[in-house]
Amino acid sequence: MYYTPTTNVLIALRNILERNSNKMPKVLNHKNSNRINSAGDLLEYFVKDAFCSYSFNYEMAGDKLKEYQKVFSYLGNSNNPPDFVIKHGAAVEVKKIEGTNPNGIALNSSFPKDYLHSNDLRIKKECRECENEYGGWAKKDMIYAVGNVKNKKLSSLWLIYGDCFCADKETYEKISNAIKDGVSSIPEVEFGETKELGRVNRVDPLGITYLRIRGMWGIEHPSSIFRSLINLDKVKTHVYVLMRKETFDSIEDKPNLNKYVENNNLQMKNVTIPNPNNPAKNMEAILYTATI
Repeated sequence: MYYTPTTNVLIALRNILERNSNKMPKVLNHKNSNRINSAGDLLEYFVKDAFCSYSFNYEMAGDKLKEYQKVFSYLGNSNNPPDFVIKHGAAVEVKKIEGTNPNGIALNSSFPKDYLHSNDLRIKKECRECENEYGGWAKKDMIYAVGNVKNKKLSSLWLIYGDCFCADKETYEKISNAIKDGVSSIPEVEFGETKELGRVNRVDPLGITYLRIRGMWGIEHPSSIFRSLINLDKVKTHVYVLMRKETFDSIEDKPNLNKYVENNNLQMKNVTIPNPNNPAKNMEAILYTATI
């Protein structure tokens, strides 16, 4: 049975334009009414609210959660991607960059993802099973929400599909496995089972010290990768949405964005971008550029 996603990236873009504010939301902890101040947490609320629509109207985290539960099938944690999954739709990972510069994105132990796969060992069991009542899922589109934040104001935001700039998972797994194999081949070292690149047990004579070998992945900022396609004006706040043409065509529920185009707050362009798996070839893509 086919299910229509409860929301999508174009609805999120419309909601951001409708709200027309670059300020991080005011969010109160529903347990003690203390204001949430972490810029990373507030950016995540901003992005969730964009996809969720009505949660923009609430300040209490508990009230927002009730709205999120209507449209998201999974709400993640800070240690495992993704940050949330749209019910029957894409997975979204939020990444905060401090300041206005397009600095690299830290992905920590998870390599870049063109898509999210349910057999990925680095996602939680709850994420893997989040839509079992609908028959489960095997593969989802991955959207990276990359926000530059300064003084609790959004400088820029990218909503970019992983398959626009990330290679396929075999590319990264090949490197990771080669490192694992090389580490595990070191003689006279006791290795333990791990999901990381390696773990050495019994390092010291007492056998009480162990060494964890972790990968720390990172990728360039979309503003650097697609520099030639965007407006580099830092005076205004820009929101960019980039997806393959076939992804755009597959979105059934496309909101009417004409009024934002007519008001010069939004531009839509057909562009070509390099294929992440073969830069000798280009792909057709759609780029939205919004100003708020």
